[in-house]
Amino acid sequence: MVEAMDILPNQIIRLLQLGQVEDVKDSKTIWICASCFTCEARCPKGVDLSKIMEAVRVLLLRKGVDFIEISKLSDDELEEAPQQLLVCSSRKFTR
Repeated sequence: MVEAMDILPNQIIRLLQLGQVEDVKDSKTIWICASCFTCEARCPKGVDLSKIMEAVRVLLLRKGVDFIEISKLSDDELEEAPQQLLVCSSRKFTR
């Protein structure tokens, strides 16, 4: 999924460390993260990036910031999307 990210996961961590929350909030990366744990496995410091991405998403969702509204997807988009994607997205992308 890294190809679809506008900011790399390690850069998200650095931005958070520097207090640049707005840059993280405006990023697609936190919503695209598949929580596959690849970043954590490769991190030399053992940082659990998946948990951090999930925490940032939850905080944004609590503030009413959302990336996608499933109810606004067209019938064609819903038919083409795998069921698992829709279930995961409804958990990840909605309040």
